[in-house]
Amino acid sequence: MKQYISGTITGLVLTSSLFFFVGANQQRTDDSLNSIMGQLDNYVKGQLDKDKAAGRFQLQSFQIERTHWHYMLDTATGQLFRLEPSRTPGNSKWVLTADANFK
Repeated sequence: MKQYISGTITGLVLTSSLFFFVGANQQRTDDSLNSIMGQLDNYVKGQLDKDKAAGRFQLQSFQIERTHWHYMLDTATGQLFRLEPSRTPGNSKWVLTADANFK
């Protein structure tokens, strides 16, 4: 019986020391809301730097009685495009609907 109790205590001590050393060895990261928002902001800035045209186009889609319209505004040039539908989606084209009204 003494061996059973001493084995159990030894096992508990070894297990708790293992958890303690593994937990102490892990690197702590700052998980505050400010640091998470800062990381997100850096990620978004990095993605926007890769694509210089990001935010340039605005897309508007609507439907009236089973008819779909899709319009795209190029905010850099002021041109308005309409999606010309096709029987196959891969053959649809953006057609210039209105040119810019400013120079």
